[in-house]
Amino acid sequence: MSDDHHPTHTPAPESVAILVHGTYAADKESVGEKWWQSGSRAANLLRSKLPSGVGLIRDSEVFHWSGENSERARSQAAKKLLRHLEHQEQRGIDYHLVGHSHGGSVIWSALRLATLSKKPLAGLRSWTTVGTPYLQHHGRSAWSAGNLVGIILGLLLLRPGFNALRALTSMLANAMAGERVALILPPDDQVGYVAVLRAPILAGIERLGVTVRRSEEYVQLGHYDPFSGMSLAHYFFATTEGLLLLGTVILTAYVFLHLSMLCARPPLESYRIRAEQRLQQRTFKDFGSRWLGIWSPDDEAINGLRATLDISMSFIGKMMPRERVFFTDAINLLSRPYYWLFAPLLNRAVIPAVDAKVKSVVIRAAQGNDRPASTVIAVTPWPVAECQDSCPPLPENVNKKLLSYADQNAQEIAPKLRRLLANPSFATGIAAFGKELSGNELVHTSYFEHAEVLDLIACNIAWATGRDALEASTSQLDPHLAAWFAASKFRNLDRPPAISIREKSPTVIPRRKPNHETAASRVAGSDSAGNAVAKKRAA
Repeated sequence: MSDDHHPTHTPAPESVAILVHGTYAADKESVGEKWWQSGSRAANLLRSKLPSGVGLIRDSEVFHWSGENSERARSQAAKKLLRHLEHQEQRGIDYHLVGHSHGGSVIWSALRLATLSKKPLAGLRSWTTVGTPYLQHHGRSAWSAGNLVGIILGLLLLRPGFNALRALTSMLANAMAGERVALILPPDDQVGYVAVLRAPILAGIERLGVTVRRSEEYVQLGHYDPFSGMSLAHYFFATTEGLLLLGTVILTAYVFLHLSMLCARPPLESYRIRAEQRLQQRTFKDFGSRWLGIWSPDDEAINGLRATLDISMSFIGKMMPRERVFFTDAINLLSRPYYWLFAPLLNRAVIPAVDAKVKSVVIRAAQGNDRPASTVIAVTPWPVAECQDSCPPLPENVNKKLLSYADQNAQEIAPKLRRLLANPSFATGIAAFGKELSGNELVHTSYFEHAEVLDLIACNIAWATGRDALEASTSQLDPHLAAWFAASKFRNLDRPPAISIREKSPTVIPRRKPNHETAASRVAGSDSAGNAVAKKRAA
């Protein structure tokens, strides 16, 4: 098949497939050789397998995101994707989503956002994820000591920050209105614990030259005299003391409010994570029947992320005296008393705590988990535990083909690695080595090189299109693959697809009449198609 684009006179499709790439696969160009780019070999092969009336998204609408390995980047991409889907909804165009690796995570996050914001996404007909590692997050307990301490500290710091912000607002309002009012604070015995927090601030501005007068009734800041004839605005913006006073109040309000938010952020995030766990159930109830998960048990990304959950290595060694090997080691004999005094405390308390922190940083970086107060407790190829039975791995014969293909391509790594080590410039060698890798050396990055994977994607799209399209797609499958697909979809029949009729409006492009076949009839058609192919080949 030619890799050229379809001619411009090709009729516009009734529905489109939107491809979402994964981590480290970003490219600013919409046209290229990567599987998700328009004109690529994989995209063209997928287009040739799609049912009639379904095409790929136009070049100008190819979806891009940063591809960074972080929850923050994936969340931002999900918001961007949801806006992209809303645009399709407004145009009245049905669409299918296909995501690879964390591109599937982006799709799942976008669907969660749609559920949270009560956007039904009536135009979504199917979504397929390929080799997607779903990170299952867990936050602190709602009543954990860390959460309670964070909330209490946040509230305690909020009061002085709010007071400073109120004082700043009053100062500026009086200055702008031409009022002549001295800046007066309540005495220490009227503000409670705030007096302890503001004491070092008052001492600091005194050292800077700002006058602070204390009495039993008030604390006056600055030497401004309302009866001197000087305006308050002139004092604040034209005198050194006024500027110092104004800057101190601004800085105080900022610091306390910021510290309050920092203390409250982890517990608030942990509460949000717990709420998201309930949101996931609702999301899968709404969109789960339109999903197909394709994954290999030998997928390196899924298995690698799972391995981060059980890292037991230590990064910091214990404190202990060394054997005398070098001449200068004899000098270390004088430091033996330090080992006797401090080693027990360091080895039992300090070093384990520091080592655990370092390990946490390394693990979270590998997982791309930059969410506060969040721990990844599981990595699965399915979005929620309830759909585990409906997401089996690829059939063994297909998986063997994927593994054999990756192994054959991996054999070419050795000479490339040898050239890297022989390069006098390591940085140049790394750059050249990266360019020589095709991505086919791993199962995770070579899914789209296999017709079986593209056939399954096309079948899920056909399943959402209608019985005729489904039978046409499944008739091309290997019997075992057709049975695998039918079984995967059949297990979701208790969650029928939410296919609704969009009301026509003069401001919206009318949608084609939706297909009202039930999920049961579609899967039954798939099952019968698979059996028919099996009987035909057996005969």
